[in-house]
Amino acid sequence: MKCKFFLTLFIFLFSKVFSQKPEKITFKDTENFYYKILPEGKPVGMIIVLPGGGETPERVMNQIYLDELAFEKNLIVLFPGFEDGNFTMTIEQKFLDRIAKDVVEKHKISKDNIAIGGLSYGGMLGIKYAEIAIRDKNTYFTPSAVFALDPPLDYEKMYYQLNRDIERNFSEAAVNEAKYFSKEMVDAIGYPDKNKENYIKESMFLYSEKDGGNAKYLMNIPLLIYTEPGIMWQMNNRGRDLYDTNCISITAMINLLKLKGHKNADLVIVNDRGIRPEGFRHPHSWSIMDSEECLDWILKHLKK
Repeated sequence: MKCKFFLTLFIFLFSKVFSQKPEKITFKDTENFYYKILPEGKPVGMIIVLPGGGETPERVMNQIYLDELAFEKNLIVLFPGFEDGNFTMTIEQKFLDRIAKDVVEKHKISKDNIAIGGLSYGGMLGIKYAEIAIRDKNTYFTPSAVFALDPPLDYEKMYYQLNRDIERNFSEAAVNEAKYFSKEMVDAIGYPDKNKENYIKESMFLYSEKDGGNAKYLMNIPLLIYTEPGIMWQMNNRGRDLYDTNCISITAMINLLKLKGHKNADLVIVNDRGIRPEGFRHPHSWSIMDSEECLDWILKHLKK
C-alpha cells in the first residue's frame, strides 16, 4: 500500500513539473493576474479554478491535480490571482469577463464550454458569477458547470454566525476572522435587519427567502458542491456547532433546487478528508474534492 502511494505521489509530482507549464499573465492596469495552462491538443473547453480568500494560485496548484487531468482531456485551465477585489465581487466579475474573453478569442474555444469553481470564497465567486449571468445578463459567459468546495452562501446566516464567534471568544483564529469579515460585510451592505434588500441582492442563497434569493437563477446550471461538516473539529478547534457550519446553507440550497426540479444539483458530503498542505486537519480544504470525480462531472456537462 505504501509503495503504491509513493509511486502515485511521484507520478503526480513528476507530471506537475514536466507536462504542464503554467504561463503567468499580468496587466499594466490591475494587480490581478492569472496563470494559463494549455493542453497539447486542440482545446475543447476551459476550467477556471478560483482560490479561497487570501490564497494564491500557486498554493492552489500545489493542492489539486484537477489541472493535470484537464490537461489530458484537452481543456485549458486558468488560475486567477486576485490582489484587488471588493465584497460585492464586481471587480472580480469584470476580471473574469476579461480573461475569459481573452482566452476564448485567442484559442478559438466556445464560451459555452467554460466551467468555473473553487474553494470557499472561490466557490462563492463561481456561484455568484453564474447567478449574475442569468439574473443580469451582463457577464461575458454563462458557466456550463459550477463546482464549489464548502462555500459560505447565505450572508444573513453568516452575519449572525460571525457575531456568535466573537461573543464566544473561544478561538483566536475564529474571532479575528469574524471581526474582519463582519466589518467588511456591514461596510458593504449594512446590517441584515435594516438592509434586507442588500442581503437578498448579494447573497448566493438566502434561507429566509422562499425562493432562495439568487439561488433561483441556478435552475438550469449544473452545480456540484463538496462539503465536510467536521463537527467535532469545529467544536474542538473553533467552538462552533452545526448551526455555524457552511454545510447548513449548502444542504438547504441543494435541497431547495432539487425540490424545484433541478436535475443537476449534486452534493458530496465527505468525512475526515480535509487536510491542509502542512499536514494538519481542517475540513475547509481543497482535499475534500476528488479531482477525478469532479473532472468527470465537468466533462459530462460540456457541450458536445
